[in-house]
Amino acid sequence: MDRYPADVRLALQAMADARVPAGMRAPPMHRLLWRMGLRVPPPLLASFSSNLFVMGGLFGVLWGVLWRLLMGLVLDLGSLTLGITVGSAVMAGLLFGLLMALLMRYQRRRYRLPAWKTLLQGREA
Repeated sequence: MDRYPADVRLALQAMADARVPAGMRAPPMHRLLWRMGLRVPPPLLASFSSNLFVMGGLFGVLWGVLWRLLMGLVLDLGSLTLGITVGSAVMAGLLFGLLMALLMRYQRRRYRLPAWKTLLQGREA
C-alpha cells in the first residue's frame, strides 16, 4: 500500500474506516494500476460514467474475444458475422457496465462514502 499514490491511500483509508470489505476497496486491476503510479479512483468512489465505461468497456472486449473464440470452436462461424460479434460485445458491455455502475453507486451510498472528487477536495481544504 505504501507504493500507491497518496490520493489512493487516502481513499483506501476512508473506505477502511467505513468498514468496506477489502475485496471491494481494491480490486486486482486497480491495485496493478496503482502500483504503476496511476491515480485511478477505486470503483466505489469513481463516478457513475467512469464505472459504466471502464467496467463495461473491459467486459465488452473480453466478451467479444471469448465469444468469437468459443463459438469458433463449437460452431461453424460462416453465418456469424463480425458485425454480430461486435454488436453483441457492445450490448453486453453496456449492460454489464450499467449494472456495475448502479451497484457501485448503491454501495457508495450504503457505506456513506464521498465521491472521489469530494474526497480530494476535502483533503486540499
